[in-house]
Amino acid sequence: MDAVVPTGEGTTVTFTHHYEFPDTELLSTSRLRFRSAAEIRDSLSLAGFTIVDVFGGWNREPVGEGDGGLLVLAGVG
Repeated sequence: MDAVVPTGEGTTVTFTHHYEFPDTELLSTSRLRFRSAAEIRDSLSLAGFTIVDVFGGWNREPVGEGDGGLLVLAGVG
């Protein structure tokens, strides 16, 4: 069953691919967790990275105004 579940740790998306062959059917279920910009900033800081900036897409839109992805610029030190 496909599901999108908002949690306190971002949003979890579960989906299943169905592969049908002449003599069998295979199912492959995956779960992805999408983290917020704040969670990514925290994780990178804890790992020793310095966050330069976080954008909401490849055209450097503000978070929440781009294509739904995050572009993170970070460096060591």
